Amino acid sequence: MSYCETKKNKIALEYSIEKAKDIKSISDFFIHPLGLTTFGYKRVYLNGQYLFLSTNENWLQYHYQNVNDHGTFFQEAMDTAHLNHSYKVLWPSTSQDHFLQALNHFGMWHGINFYKWREDYLELWTFSTSYDRGGISQIYINTLTHFENFINHFNLKANEIININDQEKLAQFENKSHNSSQQHDISSNSLLQIIEQIRIDEIMVNGSNGIVSLTKRESECLKLLGTGKSVKEIANILEISPRTVESYINLAKEKTGYSKSKLLNIIQSAAA
Repeated sequence: MSYCETKKNKIALEYSIEKAKDIKSISDFFIHPLGLTTFGYKRVYLNGQYLFLSTNENWLQYHYQNVNDHGTFFQEAMDTAHLNHSYKVLWPSTSQDHFLQALNHFGMWHGINFYKWREDYLELWTFSTSYDRGGISQIYINTLTHFENFINHFNLKANEIININDQEKLAQFENKSHNSSQQHDISSNSLLQIIEQIRIDEIMVNGSNGIVSLTKRESECLKLLGTGKSVKEIANILEISPRTVESYINLAKEKTGYSKSKLLNIIQSAAA
């Protein structure tokens, strides 16, 4: 028996397919000019139930019939979002688990996810494109504000078309053991590992005068400093001089208008 053959998930699939055209009508004006091909929205509740909507109907069908968990990459991102309340992450350049491989199979590559925790559920807005758009990550980085504005627009429109008062419109994975409501204690080392899994070379920071982009080196120095490394240790790790490390940190302070301690707090709380 396939996963979707339960009555509950059949209803959830039917509802998602019914809403696919509405989701497409809301998102087309935004994703097409950027060369994106697919937009998806997922809401995951603490009890494991979820709502999943996408402009890709073939992916919806496969997801409900064959997917029994969120996949390693998505689950780790969800857990990180739970700790930080909001989070954004680029998909890895190589498919690390069955979920990403399935996305690729259905023509979805080089994606970016935005996560936001509410009181009792997690929201995910995901965007992806075709295989040949490998350089799109820079567009994501340069237009993050536009993506966030679109998400606000989508949320307003979605309130008009999404009605899940009927709980049967929500799906449930058979495998509930890997729940996104898990709490984790993050040490400085594991925090660094999570940050290093993010395939964004630059960190976007909402500075005192607006959003600014920190370079790869500036970001690396701040990440390492946030794990308790000294300037000398960072210099050894990155194979640059301690003076150069200090210059990167000072440049980040100048760009954002923040003190070093405030910058470190932002890096550690957002990890994105």
